[in-house]
Amino acid sequence: PALNLKDEEEDVPLTPSQSAALAKIATMMGSKKDEGDKTSPAGAAAPGKEVKPPPPPSTARVITEETEAALSKSVRQRRSVYTSTVVYCAALSIILGLGIFCFLYPTRKVGDLVNIAATLNHASRRNYLVRTLCYLTREMILDDGFSRRSKAETTAAIQFMVEEFRKSDEAVRVGGSLGIKLGADDHNEEHNRVMYGLGCGWRGVNTTNCDIDGMKGLGGKGLYIISSTFVDSVRTVLALYGTPEKDRPKSWVGAAGDGTSYIYVSPSPDKLQMMDSDPNLAFIQQSFDGDLVQGLKMVVGLLQGETKQILSTALNENQTLFSVHVVVVICLFYFLLFRRTVQLGFAEVLRARDFCIKMPIYILETTDVEIFLDFYRTDEDRENNEKDQEEMQMQEANGGGGNPALQSLALGQSLGIFKMPAATA
Repeated sequence: PALNLKDEEEDVPLTPSQSAALAKIATMMGSKKDEGDKTSPAGAAAPGKEVKPPPPPSTARVITEETEAALSKSVRQRRSVYTSTVVYCAALSIILGLGIFCFLYPTRKVGDLVNIAATLNHASRRNYLVRTLCYLTREMILDDGFSRRSKAETTAAIQFMVEEFRKSDEAVRVGGSLGIKLGADDHNEEHNRVMYGLGCGWRGVNTTNCDIDGMKGLGGKGLYIISSTFVDSVRTVLALYGTPEKDRPKSWVGAAGDGTSYIYVSPSPDKLQMMDSDPNLAFIQQSFDGDLVQGLKMVVGLLQGETKQILSTALNENQTLFSVHVVVVICLFYFLLFRRTVQLGFAEVLRARDFCIKMPIYILETTDVEIFLDFYRTDEDRENNEKDQEEMQMQEANGGGGNPALQSLALGQSLGIFKMPAATA
């Protein structure tokens, strides 16, 4: 008959005949196996062969689909919120989304780091180009051979270097070239104050005198004016004292000549006086360690400070996001969901064991007991059970054996399903 939950809740007394039948079951179960061995389909067993009796029909009750659906619905309704699949999916989605956010959010600083690295490189290169131009201009004027270059090569080198300085200076300030997407003019206020503001902060905070020798009115107008004047002065000197355009090497992009021996040596002390008499030459020579180089060094320091700030900000953001991610994983997932689910699972195991202990399994048939126990067996337990079954069959063949119900109960006790008192065992 189908299982009726309402009928099971009522306490129905047994009739005298039912009580007598239950009392006989315990004494009869041990003798059923022996009676089955004596009976065979052919009436007698063939010599040397053991004929096994057919298994008794199962008397297990069948649960209908309606009852199973009602039980499943009842279990779902009584299930805790933190064991719901929807809650787990939501928690894992939050953790996954937070992990992706922690990875992608700091990457927004990668573009700034790449840009500031190129900016800092060319800002430092401007110092090198200024001092190189000062040196080459002096050697072009003296033309004494100590530079191991001819005047035409030195003139071509100056022409190349001044163009390189212009490109680097424009890239640092405006951007859009030489790997610099965003110039310092657009993101560094301190740089703009030094380049375009009044004063000469590279000389000191409290400096009021910004005059430059030989260049009246040039000081105090910002580093950009000084830099532009320096480029104009180099081009003027190149046009006045350099070799003609047709005599310069056309493809000069670096050091020319062998550079290992002197081509000629002809000291000209008279040309040193020209260095002091020409204001453009004088301004170029004092720029070697003067206001221009000091101002460019100050700009490099400002860009280095900006680089450190970007790195520090990215590191702090990364540490903060990682800490939040760890806290969410530990608190939200582990303590609120996973740990409570595991505890609930252990509690359900204890309830299932208590339920199994209270079941009157001793009144079931042997086949039903085995079906009941098989639900709790693992693969290892099934292998061990098969070995036990073979040993029991060998004992029965040798005239031994015992009560099948008690043997099943002993097996259940070994699996940890039943907890029997010592006296009962």
